[in-house]
Amino acid sequence: MMKSLCLGLLAGFLLVPGFGQGAEKKNVLLLISDNQCWFDMGCYGHPLVKTPHLDELAARGVRFEQAFATTASCGPSRAVMYTGLLTHSNGQYAHPHREHNQQLRDDVVTVFAMLKENGYRTGLIGKDHIKPMEKYPIDFLPKGSTRDVVTMGKKAEEFLETTPSDDPFFLVMSYHDPHPTSIDGSGWGIKEATPGYEPITYDPKDVPVPGFLPDTAEVRESLAGYFQQITRMDHGVGLVMDSLKESGREDDTLVIFISDHGTSEPGAMGTHYEPGVRVPFIVWHAGLKKPGSVNQALVAFTDLTPTFLDWTGTKFDAYPLHGRSLLPILDTPEPEGWDSVVLSHIGHDVFAHYPMRTLRERRWKLIWNLLPGQEYPLPIDTFSRRLWSGIRERGDTMIGPRTVEQFLHRPRLELYDLESDPWETENLAADPFHRQRAETMAKDLVGRLEKQGDPWLRKYHPLRESQADPAISE
Repeated sequence: MMKSLCLGLLAGFLLVPGFGQGAEKKNVLLLISDNQCWFDMGCYGHPLVKTPHLDELAARGVRFEQAFATTASCGPSRAVMYTGLLTHSNGQYAHPHREHNQQLRDDVVTVFAMLKENGYRTGLIGKDHIKPMEKYPIDFLPKGSTRDVVTMGKKAEEFLETTPSDDPFFLVMSYHDPHPTSIDGSGWGIKEATPGYEPITYDPKDVPVPGFLPDTAEVRESLAGYFQQITRMDHGVGLVMDSLKESGREDDTLVIFISDHGTSEPGAMGTHYEPGVRVPFIVWHAGLKKPGSVNQALVAFTDLTPTFLDWTGTKFDAYPLHGRSLLPILDTPEPEGWDSVVLSHIGHDVFAHYPMRTLRERRWKLIWNLLPGQEYPLPIDTFSRRLWSGIRERGDTMIGPRTVEQFLHRPRLELYDLESDPWETENLAADPFHRQRAETMAKDLVGRLEKQGDPWLRKYHPLRESQADPAISE
């Protein structure tokens, strides 16, 4: 369980200068796309979208087949990446900007602070969505368009050129693509020219529609614009990788590419369904023994900070982190003991409070909705966009393979067999044949949450019908 410690204790006892000294100083480059499903890349098998630079990174590195954002919401997801703590423990329960005003707890330390104390130069170029900024000691934080990948590439080149060769660095490239550009029209696509980049155009009639969405003309148009933005983001990745190589720092750098979570459409953003939380995840460094391998470990964003600490030789023991380093398994495509992950969601924004906890195993997924019966509140940008507004206006009863009623009103437990039901439409939790599995997974989930000190357990339990019911199945 994470202990509440005052900032003075953290500063004086845990992050003393010198942690990691004596270890080889190696660099970290974290590349983040915005709102992208795992299957929307060439190296993940997509037949249309062009991602040549990321495909090359995967061919040289390790591609994780089953990797997970722990919450499908931009700000909270980044807080997990940068702290190694699930949302219920780090305190940034929803977005930090404007009226949402969510931020990290006082006793939480970010990886920027951990590495800064170990002599690292830190940089973040692009989207931040983090708060409070004093917890993020960032040396290089340029302002500018987070969709202008060419300028972002130049800023990365500047960061590398101004970082002394003897100083290690931690650099985050946080792209805004392929996040929707508006709530009007298709909502996706390149609206303004990017100097130095010629956009790729996709024909909506050629676009494959994933099974969780309805196959309509408007969905195809949106996907075509979404793919266009993915390809622009990929171009930006290529520019940064070129600059890294030219800097002479490539061989000493750990490179990781992820998306913060899945796409913005209903059934993805703000949910724990696969299109919301399953993400692309590629790792590269020069010492890999099996470049181009596909790793079957179930990994999550809680594993990022432990991996960065391991790679950089940075010590941190203020409290247990919720993940573990990936470095020991990069050359083991089917590692033992990496068969499940825990996911935690509180809310996307102040309009969408809907806490969920999930245990994701290889075949089975159990979602615990802490407020069953309450209408599921779509994230505000998903609610306002064309697909959902059209469903409301027409009175449609289906959204892809799932009923609108099923989507809006969820039971306490959802159990899915991902092998036979990959789009999670048949809830087996109430099926007598699967009841024991659901209860066993629920107890496993609670046991893990108890170790993390999940404060929601003070009031809620997945095997209790209501807050008034003290009985829990044993």
